[in-house]
Amino acid sequence: MRKLAKVALWAGIVTLVAGGAYLYTTWNRRLIPSGSVRIDPQARIDPSRSYQIVVWVPEAPLPWDRGAHRGAVSEAAEQFARVFPNIEIRVEFLPWHEGHARLREALALGQPPDVYAMPQGARKVSDELQVPAGPYLSEESRADHLPRALELVHLDGYEWAWPTWIRPHVWVARADLHQELAQSIPAWTAAHLEPLLARIRQESGVRGLALNPFDPSLFMDVMARSTGRNLIGPDGERAWSVEEMEAALAFFASMIERGLTWPNAEAMSRARLAHFWNRQAALVAPVNPWLLRHLLVRGGALNAGDTAPESARRQAAVVPPPAVGDESGSYPATVGGFVLFRQREYKGDDHTKAAAMVAEHLARRLGPWEAAQLLAVPAHPTTWDAWRADAALPEPVYDLFVLWASRAVAPPVHDDHAHQQQKAAERVIAAQFPRLWQGDAPRQIAEAIALHVDGLRAEVPAASIP
Repeated sequence: MRKLAKVALWAGIVTLVAGGAYLYTTWNRRLIPSGSVRIDPQARIDPSRSYQIVVWVPEAPLPWDRGAHRGAVSEAAEQFARVFPNIEIRVEFLPWHEGHARLREALALGQPPDVYAMPQGARKVSDELQVPAGPYLSEESRADHLPRALELVHLDGYEWAWPTWIRPHVWVARADLHQELAQSIPAWTAAHLEPLLARIRQESGVRGLALNPFDPSLFMDVMARSTGRNLIGPDGERAWSVEEMEAALAFFASMIERGLTWPNAEAMSRARLAHFWNRQAALVAPVNPWLLRHLLVRGGALNAGDTAPESARRQAAVVPPPAVGDESGSYPATVGGFVLFRQREYKGDDHTKAAAMVAEHLARRLGPWEAAQLLAVPAHPTTWDAWRADAALPEPVYDLFVLWASRAVAPPVHDDHAHQQQKAAERVIAAQFPRLWQGDAPRQIAEAIALHVDGLRAEVPAASIP
């Protein structure tokens, strides 16, 4: 009997040890790294503890409804507080175009906000203090995301943001100039667009493209459509070949040579909206969210209502940038989102969990509202009914936006690469692309772009955060 008891005792000890080891291994595997700290994303909120979550949000300037964005954010925070009264959200609004300078200063001091909104491109900006979002997403939450939205914030095995929306970059067509422009255009190539513009020019004398060549997004968007890639690839190297850039430049050069755009870049960029409204241009590009809304409202495609004259409802139409060469099936876009940080003086896994809950709530709650204002697609399909009701776009346009968002190409998630691409756009593309209107050859400009972009690699990445 003693022998059997001893065997049973040892068996129990072995079982306890094995069970403990299994539990420890399971717990250890779910920990996520944030610099020198490992965090348990399944930590529980202490209902007896008060949490203060600091959120920084760039306030979107909405001239048609001033203060509305601030009100929407505040309302979303109050809604969360009613469900979780022990979690206080302290929102601080930042200027929309401030960039990340203040965030970088806070990171250097080890005191970033808990949650930070990135409406101009969600990024991973800190190896030390940023916390990945992916481990906090439940299976149910993952299922309620447009798959491409999660892919666009994925890097090195993790999603680094709770995506709010995807905003496709588009051009606007003068839909009443030709029946083809009045139809839904999900995709087209330069080989299709150029002869169409030539026919319009021949039939009505209207030039094709009213452009701003000094805005680098014009060339960047056409290249992303054509290649399906960013200028800076995942390895930080230039991803567009000289030959690919030459082909896109040759398309614009042909437009100039055939009189399908204006020969004077400066005069055209200043007068492009007048050209569009005076029926002198078939397409205007590029357009940001504010210009897009202006064009669609005045052109009758947005909030026109059934009582608006038929002519007013058919003046403007949203179209994608053309692809040069073979259709890539990709569309340039920006993905907005909320990111999560910890402080150098770590406040605990439960505090980080509370901040993650706030970030996910704000992303889901604000996604459809912001998407309606900025003419983007919410990241959560279950919010699309509310988005459709608020955006007031023509019904076919919703399907186009969803298509473009589901095949979006957004700037790199890695901040060094995104910063390098931004510098390349502002310093190189903005300077080199307008040379087409001075008569320089596409090959010469493409080689100059490649040379200068490659030269940026030699610079110390200003975006790096220790």
